[in-house]
Amino acid sequence: MASSVLKKVFSSDGNRRTMTISFWMKRTVIELLEHALMGTGSDGNVNSSIRFEANGTLKIFDYNGQAGQWIVTTQRKFLDATSWYHFVFVLDSTQSTDSERVRIYVNGVREPVNTLSSPTWPNQNTDFNWNSAAQSWAIGCQRYGGNNSKFFNGYLAHINFIDGSVALPAVFGEADSTTGEWKPKLNPTVTYGSQGFFLKFNDPSALGDDSSGNNHDFAITGNFRQSYDTPNNNFCTLDDLQAYQTSTDVSRTTYAGTAYLGTGSTARGIPGTQMMSAGKWYAEFKPESSSTGTKHVTISIVKNGTYASSFYRTTGDAAIPGNSTSSNGCEGISYQPMMGTPKLLDAGGGGTTNYGVQASANDIIMMAVDLSAATSKIWFGKNGTWFNAPGTSNVGVPHTGANPGLSFAKGDDYWGPHVTSSNDGADKNMFCNFGNGYFGATAVSSGNADDNGVGIFEYDVPAGFYAICTKNLKDYG
Repeated sequence: MASSVLKKVFSSDGNRRTMTISFWMKRTVIELLEHALMGTGSDGNVNSSIRFEANGTLKIFDYNGQAGQWIVTTQRKFLDATSWYHFVFVLDSTQSTDSERVRIYVNGVREPVNTLSSPTWPNQNTDFNWNSAAQSWAIGCQRYGGNNSKFFNGYLAHINFIDGSVALPAVFGEADSTTGEWKPKLNPTVTYGSQGFFLKFNDPSALGDDSSGNNHDFAITGNFRQSYDTPNNNFCTLDDLQAYQTSTDVSRTTYAGTAYLGTGSTARGIPGTQMMSAGKWYAEFKPESSSTGTKHVTISIVKNGTYASSFYRTTGDAAIPGNSTSSNGCEGISYQPMMGTPKLLDAGGGGTTNYGVQASANDIIMMAVDLSAATSKIWFGKNGTWFNAPGTSNVGVPHTGANPGLSFAKGDDYWGPHVTSSNDGADKNMFCNFGNGYFGATAVSSGNADDNGVGIFEYDVPAGFYAICTKNLKDYG
């Protein structure tokens, strides 16, 4: 959602001394830059913000003029691109103890005061900028001097702002009775106050709608979109921390972790955030690039903790995960769809096999992986048609297990997706649909879910195959 903003200007002040902010968040870009989740600001040098610092710590502050009015920063770094977090910020300047005036809770647990980084606390009975009509709200960025900056790239869910009262994390979330995982309460019982709001994002045609009853709807600019990735079901995305890219402070992960941007004439690689040890799995990929270079566009699966899983990081432009060898057999399999004669690579035992029909830019490549047996199988197809088994006229049929592109020994470890992308005259993305229903900012034109009713795909998901997400991993992976 980078460069996208939800904005609201209130006509009057709320309670400027007591308030609560609660939201769920999943980072998808981890880079050495500041990323603001939300804040308020005016056209002058006054603003408030909750943001990630370049080192991954989390900061909340009010800024007035040339000096910080107050600043509270965690020592803990939030660098996980695989999980959802729940944050609650309690602001109450009426408290007599300075450290009680700003409280931060993460997944239901308060950040201890002694783990904060040299906080500057607000004075007692300070009027916060957060609830001032002179400051406009901005969600998805920082608002300063009349401009939006430091855009957030990731997912946000269930944003609650409570005007005039304190609400603790148990109001908004609870521990799952089976797993102990912290999960959201979908309809929290709170008193919002006159300026409070609740952004559920449950209507894709009106994502800025307020569900608090106050009708404080937010205006939208940019390409905000509804996602099937939620705190209750976390989908696979691309792992920005494990990407091979041109420099460590410039991310190539785009579209909330569902695309990887190829730059220059070299391949840039990135793995997914989730891996599977069993079950049957389906995903779709849409390369923007038409580059036919042997290494430039690949769709792969790799075994965790092996040379293949890190091959692209140590080898650079020559990186093809399926082109590594091991005495333990297969560690990675890669498909090269853009070549004149597409190839399937398994240097750990399967060799190099001609497979399928050449893809063009913006074709949709389907992948089905069956990890349900010691001898596992993988199929690829294009635009709704599965390829024939190599060297035959026998079409692949994933749901029956017939005619795979390759059979391989899966071993006892976990397997996960990996892609590379490069440009062909301009920077180009490899778009990945793990069930989120989008290729970049474009929604799929069909609405095919898996047999568990999960995900949205362009093409029919083979029977018994599933989207890669926590709900399905729990049941099948």
